[in-house]
Amino acid sequence: MATGQKTPVVIAIGESKNRPQKVEDAIEPMQLMLQATLKALKDAGLAAIAEKELQSNIDSISVVATWTWPYADLPGLLSQKLGIQPQHTVYSEQGGNQPMKLVDEAARRILKGESKVAVVTGGEALASCK
Repeated sequence: MATGQKTPVVIAIGESKNRPQKVEDAIEPMQLMLQATLKALKDAGLAAIAEKELQSNIDSISVVATWTWPYADLPGLLSQKLGIQPQHTVYSEQGGNQPMKLVDEAARRILKGESKVAVVTGGEALASCK
């Protein structure tokens, strides 16, 4: 590894499901992504103060485009809800290859020292559309 390069490491994952029985219990994809991101921060196993510091250090948000819900700027909306201002945001195209493409791109940014803490997320809410 070249001098100055960082080793990308997945430190946490989070998942959120919503299978509503009633329309009023349905939530949109952005809320699912927010819940999953907050669960991932908890999954890192840090003390509360370190968890908040990790959250504030998120400098990259990559989101897989949704099929079920239109958003003009989903990475921006998610960043706002997390209370952060990342230097790098991506709202990908739709497609089954996009999650891993975004993970690869985030890892490359970390390797090059362009990012320290990256979030890659996606979500659908087909049940919310019914």
